[in-house]
Amino acid sequence: MSFRLFIYYCALASGWAAFVAWAIVQVTGIGRISTSLTLKATLIGGVLGMMVAAAIGWLDALLNAVGFQRFVRLSLCAGLGLLGGAFGGLIGQLLNTYLGLPIFIGWILVGVLIGASIGAFDLIRAFQSGDGIRPAIKKTLNGVYGGFLGGFVGGLPFGLLMGQETSLNSNLTIGLVILGVCIGLLVGLAQVFLKDAWIKVEEGFRPGRELLLTKDEVTIGRAEGCDLGLFKDNTIEKLHARILRKNNRYMLEHASENGATFVNDDLVGDRPVLLHSGDSIRIGQAVLSFRERQKRK
Repeated sequence: MSFRLFIYYCALASGWAAFVAWAIVQVTGIGRISTSLTLKATLIGGVLGMMVAAAIGWLDALLNAVGFQRFVRLSLCAGLGLLGGAFGGLIGQLLNTYLGLPIFIGWILVGVLIGASIGAFDLIRAFQSGDGIRPAIKKTLNGVYGGFLGGFVGGLPFGLLMGQETSLNSNLTIGLVILGVCIGLLVGLAQVFLKDAWIKVEEGFRPGRELLLTKDEVTIGRAEGCDLGLFKDNTIEKLHARILRKNNRYMLEHASENGATFVNDDLVGDRPVLLHSGDSIRIGQAVLSFRERQKRK
C-alpha cells in the first residue's frame, strides 16, 4: 500500500468505523441513556475508540506487518482504543459537568489515546526483543500528535452538534462520523509526514508498496515472517537481507548464504553497507528504493 492510499483509507475506514459505532450505540440502547450523562459519554467514547482504533490499526498492520502479526496489532489497537475512548469520554463529561469546560476536550483525549494505540505493538515488541525503542516511541508520538489534532478538529463540531436539542439522534450520527474521519485522517497524515525513513517497492511483488522503517531491524525476504515480503520470486531467499538502524543511520546487510544483494548495482559483501536517501536496492528481481528525511544539522 502506498502512503497516499494509507492516508485516504485511514480517513475513509475511520469514518465508516464511527458509523458502525453509532449503530452499536443505537442497537444496545446506549444512545437512549438519560439517567447518567457521564455513563453515556463513557460508553459512547469506548465504542467509538474501539472501532476507530481497530480501523486505523488494521491499515497500519497492512502497511507494516504480515501474517498473524496483523491480527495481533488489530486486537491490541481495538482493546486500547476501547479503554482510551471510555476514559476520554468519562474525563470530558466530568470536566464539563463540574468545571464547565467544553465537552470537546474529552474527544481530544479520545483522539490522543487512539493515536497512541497505533504504536503500542511496536513498543511492546521493542521491549521484548531488546531492540532500540526510539523508533517505536517516535511512531507512538506521531500518532499522539495526529490524534490530538483530529480530536480537536472533529471534537469541536461534535460538541456543537450535541449541544442542539433538535434531531439529537441524527446529530450523534453526523458528529461521530466527523470525529472518526478527522481522527483517522490526521493520525494517517502524522504517521506519513513525520516519518524518518522508508522503502518503496519499485519493481517486483506488488510494486508501489511503501514500508515505514519503525524498527532497528527490518527483515526482507520470501518468508511470511519478514517485514517486507517479496513473494513469488525463487531467486530471493526466505530471509534475504536486513535494514539495520545504528547510531541514527541505516545500513543494509545481506542475511543469506545464497543469493545476492546489491546497492546501486554494487554487491553487498560480508559487512553492512551504509544507505543514503535515494539508494536503489536490488534483491533477486525486486528493486527497492530507500528514502530518508533530511536530518537537521
